Amino acid sequence: MSKLGLKIFVIFILVSVGGLLITSVYINYRFDFYFENYLKDIRKSKVSNLKNLLEDSYSQLNNWNEARNIISNFASLNDFRVLLRNNNGEIIAFSSPNMFGKMNQNMMGRMSDRMDSVPNINIQNYESIELYNSGNKVGELLWQRSRLEEIVSNTEDVFMNQINRVIYIAAFITALLVIGATYFFSKYLTTSLNKMNQVVKEVANGNLEQEINIKSNDEVAELGNSFNQMVRKLRYLEKIRKESASDLAHELRTPLSNIKNYLEGVDDDVLEWNSQTYEEINEELERLIKLVNRLNELNEAEAKILNIDKQIFDLENLVNKIVKKYKLSAANKNIDFKIKIDKIKKIYADKNAVKQIFNNLISNALKYSFEGESIKIEINELTKYFEIIISNKGPKIDKEDLPYLFERFYRTDKSRSQKNGGLGIGLTITRNLVEAHSGSIEVESNNNLTIFKIKLPNNK
Repeated sequence: MSKLGLKIFVIFILVSVGGLLITSVYINYRFDFYFENYLKDIRKSKVSNLKNLLEDSYSQLNNWNEARNIISNFASLNDFRVLLRNNNGEIIAFSSPNMFGKMNQNMMGRMSDRMDSVPNINIQNYESIELYNSGNKVGELLWQRSRLEEIVSNTEDVFMNQINRVIYIAAFITALLVIGATYFFSKYLTTSLNKMNQVVKEVANGNLEQEINIKSNDEVAELGNSFNQMVRKLRYLEKIRKESASDLAHELRTPLSNIKNYLEGVDDDVLEWNSQTYEEINEELERLIKLVNRLNELNEAEAKILNIDKQIFDLENLVNKIVKKYKLSAANKNIDFKIKIDKIKKIYADKNAVKQIFNNLISNALKYSFEGESIKIEINELTKYFEIIISNKGPKIDKEDLPYLFERFYRTDKSRSQKNGGLGIGLTITRNLVEAHSGSIEVESNNNLTIFKIKLPNNK
């Protein structure tokens, strides 16, 4: 068993066995208590019945002549030691402390002629109850358990010991079952975790082809499924990284190779150094500068997370200026802008970052929009955040591409077309700038309609 399994096993055993032990002791104690009270209630009920009989007899005869027979019959049936005293403290009738049953009746018979035969009785061990007639005290009834009941009490103790033994045996059997169930549960749990640990180590060593196979329907299986999803994403991102590295190398190689070819051509007198050669070399240099600038923008966007510079500015005015800058490019594709801004006053954010967010998204929408369509920009001021929606109609983004659209160097256009492909950095920059404001960005693509939704906190 693993270390974690052993810990789980020990904890379960301590909790379970401890709980069973406490429960058993408590049940044992309470059972003794209630059983003893039950016996006492029976005795009190019998004595109460005797009291009623004696009071009824006195009420009818106005004396204690029938008390001896009543006590004798009661004692023979219930084996109680009973004394009856009048108001002067004299014993009128009693059941013998040494005899009971039929023998007690004979004793009572003899007592009717000789009350001076009353034995020496220590009444301190008796419980007492007063007798009344018409609201006046007429006597006192004293009682205690007889020797026979003491013998029966020993039987009760044996019975209680047997009950207690049964309780402890049941607790012991339950503890064994708990130990067995805990052992198999901890083994099952840690077995799955051990499998997961082995796969995690393989993934950490760079083997992304590993996945966890746990056949169950619990949180451990959910953890395994989540891990598998993570591995699949890592595998996909690794593929993207390799493709992106190839793309970046291509983007750098092409202008550098062209520049080198131009210079070699001039050096070998294959090409003349003139204004046309200069312009062609300059175009290649511009491509390199553009690439370096975009990479620099990415680094700056990531740095914004720690160095964001917020200020209050007019968001509607900023959006209108940005849109104006793209109107000429939009007119070339017969695309117009539809702007809907819902009562925006001021926004507290990094102005340059927000400007770059709109630039990237509008440029992206313009690049991929069908000719003759519209780019819609909608901004709503809600209670806790600003909602920015930018949508356009263009080529549909495949469902499998959506989760990776904001990853650096990722491009849905795998052809490296300079016309539309870009560098796959713009959306990564946009996401970093949004997250620098503690906001969120998501994308949807349905029926050739692509929608970017941004939420920026409404801090005032």
